[in-house]
Amino acid sequence: MTEKTSIEGPIKQIVVPLSLVALQRLDLDQNQPGDLETWMLSAEQYQHLWDSGLIQRLNSVLGSLIDDHEDACIQGAAALEKAQTLLEQSALPAYLKLRFTQLTILARSKATGLFFYF
Repeated sequence: MTEKTSIEGPIKQIVVPLSLVALQRLDLDQNQPGDLETWMLSAEQYQHLWDSGLIQRLNSVLGSLIDDHEDACIQGAAALEKAQTLLEQSALPAYLKLRFTQLTILARSKATGLFFYF
């Protein structure tokens, strides 16, 4: 996925492909309109997400490498289920927890994944 920037720096996004075909296109950076559910995080939202410790916990438990200037993903039914459990246990503000939970449930239902572009 091509990196996007704003005045504040690179845009931080969490993306869910909406089909297996969309997942393949994401891998090739050839997505079409309607392929992805995208959450563009504001600087404040990203800071809350980071400060909650959820990202660090996901990295520790799932062996992922979600971090600044990294592209990472959580894929597979077991990993997405564990991510949802960790999310439910997190100290995220309610509105952020709700949005992240919606994306995680969507990723599980579509059998694709959560893709982090930070």
